[in-house]
Amino acid sequence: MYHPAGNLVPADHRGTGQDSQPPAGGSETGTETGTGGRVEVTGLLVSVRDRLEAADVLRAGVDLVDVKEPLAGPLGAASPRVWREVVDCVAGEVPVSLALGELLDEGLEERLAAVPAGTSYLKLGLAGCQDNDSWRSLWKDALAQLPAGPKPVAVIYADFPLARSPEPAEVLEAAQELGCSAVLVDTFDKRAGNLLAHWSYDRICQHVEQVQQLGIKVVLAGSLDERAVGLLAMPAVDLLAVRGAACAGERDGRLDPGKVAGLVQLVQQRQATQAS
Repeated sequence: MYHPAGNLVPADHRGTGQDSQPPAGGSETGTETGTGGRVEVTGLLVSVRDRLEAADVLRAGVDLVDVKEPLAGPLGAASPRVWREVVDCVAGEVPVSLALGELLDEGLEERLAAVPAGTSYLKLGLAGCQDNDSWRSLWKDALAQLPAGPKPVAVIYADFPLARSPEPAEVLEAAQELGCSAVLVDTFDKRAGNLLAHWSYDRICQHVEQVQQLGIKVVLAGSLDERAVGLLAMPAVDLLAVRGAACAGERDGRLDPGKVAGLVQLVQQRQATQAS
């Protein structure tokens, strides 16, 4: 299961087919096949805290390994040492993304300089930027400091009033202007419910369609539990991102390899159902 570092795509071992839920958009997405066609699938991203968790999720068959420190916030940055260890562990088997924290956090420049080679994607949040008229230019300046290789991922907080981040439409517009390769919808306050507590299924579908029309990849997160994963594993969504649902306890606990494997199987079963 190998992916070049620049491809935000799930592995091609999953099924194909049409979503049984209301359509999320008319355009195609997913992995390109060797024959030039399209395989419409949803992949699974799991966030890890260290090398040991990375090894566990690789064995379970996840499609992308994300690195973050949940005690430091929704996009909490792990240490550069952890970044290097995880990238070395994954060794190109699947893409690796890093959470960098928020645009207005202190130390961003140092974190950008410490991004290891072999990183595929970098996520940067916009919490607190609602009150900063210069957030677009600050974001542009930050992206200009990205090392060669990793691609930027824009982050929309579904609970943006709680995050005091810009409204979703503003973030999406800026993401297109700045050449972001993917848009992640997440939740800022993990105590205030998951993604579906803030956005209805219909609104999520509308967002997915809008992002697809811009030619940008779609990633959904936000304390997704098994029910939400099953509901949102539609072909139009490129990746579903989880941590808490894969932990033995809370999201800041250790990952449970059995739960990770169960989520991988759930997404695969969802795809098989859509194909039947």
